[in-house]
Amino acid sequence: MDINTFLLKVHVIIALLSLAIYVIRGFWMLTGNPAVSGKSALASASLAMLILLGTGLWMALSGSHGFDRFVTIKAVGLAVYVVLGVIALKPGLGKPAAIVLWLAGLGAFAYTFLMAKSLI
Repeated sequence: MDINTFLLKVHVIIALLSLAIYVIRGFWMLTGNPAVSGKSALASASLAMLILLGTGLWMALSGSHGFDRFVTIKAVGLAVYVVLGVIALKPGLGKPAAIVLWLAGLGAFAYTFLMAKSLI
């Protein structure tokens, strides 16, 4: 297995792990569980995003895709997903607004994933 295939597999696995963390934290937010803003939840989400960004940049800079439409869609999608998640899961936000933003973050992830999958 070459390095680009390995990085793509790591990237996909981390993206799915990030989604799982996001969904779990969203359910915690819905149920009022204080673990949503706990240190381990924040650290795991941050680490997943860092690895996701790092593997994405590595693949873009290694020449497997270059900075084309694929990378642009993934970068913008990741930024929207992260920003919506940070706002939605922040303590103190009203529950209706948090739910809408959380669902919008899920939509941003789904759109990014499906567009990236169709462009590979």
